[in-house]
Amino acid sequence: MKRILVLLLALAMALTVFAACGKTPAEDPTQPVDVDEFTTEAPPDETEPPDEITEPGEEITEPGEETTVEGETAPEGETEALGDPTTMNKEQLLAYYNGAINAVRTAKPGYTKTEIQKINSFKSSLAGGALDGLINGVVQKLMPGDPKDSKKNKGEDNVDHFYIYQPTSAVSASDIANISAKKEGANYVVTVTMNKEVNPEKNGASKHSRVFWVATREDVLKDLAGAGLNAEKSNTTLTYHDGKSVITVNDKGQIIKASQGFFVDADAKQAKLAIFTFDVVAYQQTSWTYAGFTY
Repeated sequence: MKRILVLLLALAMALTVFAACGKTPAEDPTQPVDVDEFTTEAPPDETEPPDEITEPGEEITEPGEETTVEGETAPEGETEALGDPTTMNKEQLLAYYNGAINAVRTAKPGYTKTEIQKINSFKSSLAGGALDGLINGVVQKLMPGDPKDSKKNKGEDNVDHFYIYQPTSAVSASDIANISAKKEGANYVVTVTMNKEVNPEKNGASKHSRVFWVATREDVLKDLAGAGLNAEKSNTTLTYHDGKSVITVNDKGQIIKASQGFFVDADAKQAKLAIFTFDVVAYQQTSWTYAGFTY
């Protein structure tokens, strides 16, 4: 019995390491911001997709006319793709989205960030799955998915803080499943919905790392090994799905709010923990919400 309890704790801690792997150092706390956009729970099993993340925009299917401003250069923090994004076609709207993200990089505004990382559930072949309920309970206590708030001051570098992994955003049409825009008061809300991706790479080498910070198989395996759980790269699969990036942009092209999130199914075959060998699938949810932009 003692050996089983030690195994449960070790596996639970290994899973929480997976959820936290590759994170940036802790930052100063600040007031919490809204994270309602990304609170969807993961599916009860690997065959059912999770509920879609909320706040989709209205799909744009017909091309519109691009609005340009002759002889003007966008001020700091503003995009060059001025105009009404609800009238733009897919290519124009992607340029508008990339321009708004890159303007944040250039202007380095201050903002608050709320981050959530949690393992919603997992399944394993350990003891025929009989121990999954116990391990899930330990995981939920060790890592309940509480929001973590932080703040970036105006003028500070935001490459690691604002999770568009590349210094320059260059999301392409082949990266996404859909992009849409809608009017919300005096502002515009642009929603990018990602295609599913298996085993993404960092530094813009794959579609998800052109939009989000991502953990690769190497990141996950390295951190799991530190917790005593070992698996081969060839037997490990990370499936990123249901990813969305939602930005709210004012009439100057400045982002005033942003929400990003995705789910990851981590599937490790023939994982080893102490004398045990088993298969395990973990369902992880990650989200970031940015608000309170000061330009």
